[in-house]
Amino acid sequence: MLTAGLLMGLALMSAAGSLATDMYLPSLVGMTRELHTSSSLAQFTLSAFMVGMAIGQLVIGPVSDVHGRRRLMIGGSVVFLLSSLAAAFVDSVWLLIGLRVAMGFAGGTGPVVSRAIIADLARGREAARAFSVMMAIQGLAPVVAPILGGQLAGPIGWRGIFVVLAGFNLAMVLVAVLLVPESLPAERRAEPGLARLAPSFAQVLGDRVFVGHALSMAITFGVMFGYISASPFVLEKQLGLRSSTYSLAFAGNAVMVILASLLNSRLIRNHELVRIARSGMAMTVCGSLGLLLNGIAGPRLWPTLGLLAFSVFGVGLVLGNTTALGAAQVPHAAGAGSAVMGAAQFLVAGIVSPLVGLGADAAVSMAVVMLACAVGANLCHYGLAGAGRHGLG
Repeated sequence: MLTAGLLMGLALMSAAGSLATDMYLPSLVGMTRELHTSSSLAQFTLSAFMVGMAIGQLVIGPVSDVHGRRRLMIGGSVVFLLSSLAAAFVDSVWLLIGLRVAMGFAGGTGPVVSRAIIADLARGREAARAFSVMMAIQGLAPVVAPILGGQLAGPIGWRGIFVVLAGFNLAMVLVAVLLVPESLPAERRAEPGLARLAPSFAQVLGDRVFVGHALSMAITFGVMFGYISASPFVLEKQLGLRSSTYSLAFAGNAVMVILASLLNSRLIRNHELVRIARSGMAMTVCGSLGLLLNGIAGPRLWPTLGLLAFSVFGVGLVLGNTTALGAAQVPHAAGAGSAVMGAAQFLVAGIVSPLVGLGADAAVSMAVVMLACAVGANLCHYGLAGAGRHGLG
């Protein structure tokens, strides 16, 4: 039975990714100095986590169909806890990158298994309400994490923040042990073997319209992650914000995503999903182009903050709608479609993160990467999905 307590617990498990990235962003500059490394390698610790998340979702999702949900949830939470503690004591950026891959792989357990548990226990309107509540709770994590990280960056530094993250991971272990039931009985589990998975993945990857929606969603997330990974160096190092002030600015942009999602829930009553998504993609292009011009002219704080908020709001109009449009294309292979979209999203994030640290001017580098992703998302949408039957709307 899908109780309120279980739903809250699943939301906690699903928020792990946001906490593991956003909470140590305010101390990223300090970590770069302490580990005597470059900003690009420091940002690659974000990429490593995202790549781990992508691989973890692709592996753990199908494995949970075979072996059940609960044991994997507990095991993933324990590995997340141990790797977070180990990260607090490293003296090499390369060792930290390796641990971040492990953290990401284990962290992929939370979202993929949580979604599966809701699908096991609920149907129809009940499932839709459960997913909505879980997503609303998850939406608080990007708001709370950077504020908490900003307040802790000075007193305890980036190492202490990983210890705090380990405390959160311990709470995840307790939730998995005490609250999460085994929602997939043995008689409903899938047969083991890779041969069972190949036709489903082939079906979704062979659907041109699905691929277009999946890529436009994933690459638009690259706009968001380009901002996430570059923002400490632009707003703190280049524009002079303190870590605590930076965390408030970051939280404000997270609120923009929530506001965009709330507006989207009203817009979809009277407008086609594809039109809303296209509007959001246009916003990301305009906002990123404005950031590039602002960076070339010499970045100024308030235009930078305003253009970032505009771009992030556009991202909020794209992600949910393109995900729904993609899922509607492959209703008979929903699990494989979800895995492909989730993996693509985190792989793009993993590629984008180190790119924003390559240029000499952080603001220009961030804007170039964001603009490239925004244009790429539009090209994928109009080139692959634009002429297709969208299924929803």
